[in-house]
Parts: sequence; structure tokens; C-alpha cells
Amino acid sequence: MLRYIIGVSLIAIAIMLIRRLAAGRMPRRYQYALWLLIPLYMIASPFIKINVTVTEEISSLIPANVEQAIYEKVYSNDVLPSQDFEKDDASDMIFGMADEQAVTSEKAASGITAANVPSKTHVNTGLILNVVYISVAAVLIVLLTVYNTGFVVFCRRNRKFIGTDPRSGLGVYGINHRGVPFLLFNKIYVDTDPAILSEYAVCHEACHYKHGDFIWVIVRHLVLALNWYNPLIWAAFILSGRDCELACDEEVVRVYGSGSADRYAEDLLLLMQRKSDSSYRFSMTTGMKSGYKSMRRRLMSLKHPARTSYKAVALSLAALIVVSGFSVLNPKAAEHEQSIIDELVSEAVIDAPVKREAPFDYETSVPVVSRKYERVKDITFYRDGSPVKARLSLPEGAGPFKTVVMRGKFGSDYSMYSSVVRILNENGYAALQIKNTHESEIISRSGGSGDKTFSDVYFKQVLDFYAVIDEMRYIPDIDMNNIYLWGHEIGGVIALYTGIERQSEFKGMIIVQPELFSNQYLEFSNEPKLAVRLYEMLPECYTPTVILEPRNQAESMKAVDSMPDAKLILFDYSQRFVDDKYIDMTAEKTIEALKFIG
Repeated sequence: MLRYIIGVSLIAIAIMLIRRLAAGRMPRRYQYALWLLIPLYMIASPFIKINVTVTEEISSLIPANVEQAIYEKVYSNDVLPSQDFEKDDASDMIFGMADEQAVTSEKAASGITAANVPSKTHVNTGLILNVVYISVAAVLIVLLTVYNTGFVVFCRRNRKFIGTDPRSGLGVYGINHRGVPFLLFNKIYVDTDPAILSEYAVCHEACHYKHGDFIWVIVRHLVLALNWYNPLIWAAFILSGRDCELACDEEVVRVYGSGSADRYAEDLLLLMQRKSDSSYRFSMTTGMKSGYKSMRRRLMSLKHPARTSYKAVALSLAALIVVSGFSVLNPKAAEHEQSIIDELVSEAVIDAPVKREAPFDYETSVPVVSRKYERVKDITFYRDGSPVKARLSLPEGAGPFKTVVMRGKFGSDYSMYSSVVRILNENGYAALQIKNTHESEIISRSGGSGDKTFSDVYFKQVLDFYAVIDEMRYIPDIDMNNIYLWGHEIGGVIALYTGIERQSEFKGMIIVQPELFSNQYLEFSNEPKLAVRLYEMLPECYTPTVILEPRNQAESMKAVDSMPDAKLILFDYSQRFVDDKYIDMTAEKTIEALKFIG
């Protein structure tokens, strides 16, 4: 929908600019014909799409259905085997049914207070907007139809046949209405007073019929109703109506000859003195009358008729072709590696996506590589149908590569850890950065609500991490036998929970300044007896782990001391806030940590 809105708006703007730049150098009928491009685009845009590869930032502005199409294609493949994953052994579970009395006492000691978490209903904004759009458009079309049906009935009941126009063969009718003269379908309506009847008025309406305006006036109103939300289309509706009258004025002068312009202008001045009904302007009719400003333009146009400049016409057509071509472009990410994934699935090299049971209750889908260019790939993983975005940066050479899976701090983006990614690539490691997907929700829900509420949303981050680890096997650039976890602040704690539960899958963990002080105990509102105690898990973690700290932290020292294979690496940094220098120093220490892990 957004692609269409941008496209139709660009075409409207282009036509308005051409009208202004080519004024006086293009026949009015050509100027009027330009507006036909808008309804033609509306008809063609659903069927004509030229896919072009662009960066993720641009493609995200104009959404495409690439990922959904891939999802349906993969799941329609009958060769995908079903697989039931067994529950993890009780000894490996980081979750357990906590003793109710112990939980209560520990909560009291730590100052954690219970809080009822209101259920959050997901609101589909896109669906609501779509319903509003369709409803308003339908109401406008119904109102226009009802009004014009009544207007046609009024005209048929109150008209009086006067005669037939010899030039066009159209019937001419008299009617007592301030909007006369006008053309209604194939009938010309004029004033019942013979003294007011003008041959120029009849000719003007006959020219409307010759130009097919009895059809285009309906199209113009329909375009407006379907684009009621777009102010550019409202402007196009008004301007195209003006061009319609200018084109007919030009045709009348051509029929009667250039010497008739003065007499025709006098008839226009007489019409301007007669006021029209305001309700008439939305009738499906074409009329000779117009407002003061529009009539002034028409008189000036009669006095200074347009001169045909083939250069101006050619440039205008070229500009519209360029804009029209741009409007049907479908910006999308670069082609994915679906052929590789299809091959892996068809040869049963990789099993079906993961479906785990409680307490790790989630289901994954086949990931999609939605962008690919020099050594960088954007990948969309899925957990319970929701996307988990990630970016894979590869070193030089041929894979698969040892891979460091990274999760950053609150509010971080891919660029924040560019120096870490760069130094990893320089040392032969691939870096898979998981994009933060819930930080705003965590912040809003945890503020003032205690660790209990924080835990519910926090655990979603852990499940996202799990889903990525589960389905990295689809990416041939990743060596699944050499996976390392890397996390900063809250991302460090998430990496710890992930690494301890599934430690047999990782070669090591690098944790940067983890927020252990606030996340050592987690309890869940939906499972009041289910609890996680991080410090109780650490002694059971045999995965080589390095914690990087800019200063001595009691929590980190306690964690390292309790782990069988862990090391604390300090680096000299005294600034209060994280900046580029801090990240650069972290990058250097990351390589040192990888050497320790081996």
C-alpha cells in the first residue's frame, strides 16, 4: 500500500510541475490528457512491479512480501520431515519448581515485590487502518452514487426538449437550474430562457462529449474517493477539472475560428455573473461555468492561446515516462539464498524447524536471508512467527567460519559494535549480531514494577537467542561446531543464561560488563513457582567463559570465582558512559578472550 501511495503521489507531483513549466507551450488538450496517467497507474500498479535491489533502509520503507512468500514456499515442501524434540534432562534444566517458602524468603531478602501484570492485547494497526480506508472509500462512493442518481432523476423529470445540436447530434434540453449549461452523459442541458441560450455554450458541451469527459468526470470522482486520504489527489482533482475546461475552450475556438475568441469570452463573462449551486460541484457533469479565479485563467488563455512546442511536449512525455517507471519499482532486499536452503531441505541435510516444549515453549521457522552483498547478509529468524532480525558479517575467504553470536545493550544497533565486528572479521571470525527487538517493551514494563515483571519480558530475549541458535544450521557460512557467544550489559546476561543451559553447543562465552547485580534472580508472573537463580547455575557451567570489565566489579568477580573455567579480564577505562573508545578497547580484549578460550 505504501508503495502505491508513494507512486501515485509522485505522478501527481510530476504532472503539476509539468503543467507549470510547460504552460503556454503545450496545447490544453495535451495538458489535460496528462491526468489520465493517474487512473492508469491505479489500474496497472497491482500487476506491474519492477523489482530492484536496494539497501535495507530503503526497502524497509516500502514493504514487500518476500519473506512471507519464502515462508510459504518452504512449508509447502512435502520433503520436510517432522521431528519431535525430547525434553532436556532435568539435570540440564536451568528452570525448576522453586520451593514456595524459599522463593518467598528470597524475595523478601532481595526486596522484590509482587506485581500483577495486566495482559497486553496486540493491536494490529495495519488492519485497523485498512478497515478505516475501505470504510471511508465505500461511504464516499455510496454517497456520490446516491446523490448523482437523485440528480439524474431530477433532470429527467424537469427537462424540456429543445432540439438537436447539428454538429454533434446530441439532444439539447432546457432546465431550470443554476448550473446550466452542462453535459450529463449524452445530453446537453441549457437554460429554459431562449434569450440566454448561446451557440457557444452548446458547442462547449459538445466538445466535452467529443473529449469523452462524460466518462472521465466519473473516473475523476472515483479516483478521488479511492484516494480520499491523499491531499495531492484532491489537488489533482481540482486541477484536472480546470484543465478539462481549458481544453474545451481551446476546442471551441478551433471550431469557430480564432476570430471567435472575443465573442466566446463575452459569453463566459455573462456566465460568471450567474451564481451556481454549491451542491452541484460533485455532480457527474461537465459544465461551462467556473469560479472567478478559474474564469480569469480561462479568459487569459483565450487572449494568449498556447503555442505548440514539440520540444516541451517531448520533454514532458520523457519526464512522465521516467516518473512512471520509478513509481512501479518495487524496492526489495537483494536475492536470498533460497536455492541453498531448498537444497539442504530436499536432501534431508537439515531437519524440520525446532518446536520445543515448556518451559522453553516456542517454535521456530526456516530463516530467510533477505539481503546479500559483499561479505554482509541480513537474516530474519523466526520465533513463534515473530521475526528476529540479525546481521551476519563474514571475513575474507571461503566458509564455513567460526562464528561469534553477539547481543548488545539497551538501545544499541548494528553500527555500535562495528569495531568489534571488524576485528573479529580480521581475525577470521564471522559475527552474527542479533538486533534488539524488545528493549522498549522491557524498559516500559520494568520501570517501577520490580524484577518479577521484568523477568517475563526479559525471558523473551533468551528465547530469541535460543531460536537463532536453533536455526543457524540453515546458514552454510556458519561453522556450527565453532560457535561463541558474546554479550554486552543486558546482552551479556542473556548470553550467560543461553550458554549455561545449552553449553554443549558452544566453544566459549565472552561477556562484557554484564548487569549481574539486577538479573541474578528471575521469577515469572504466569508461573509463580518457576524461578531462575543465575548464581546457582554458574558452578555448573563448564563452557570456557571470559568476563570483560572496565573496573573491578564484585558481581563479576563472584561469578568468575564460582565458574569452573572462567577468567576476568580488566581494561583501563574510567569514563562513565560507553563511547567509541570503550567499544574499541572491548574489541581488542575480545580477541584476547578468544585466544584464552582457544
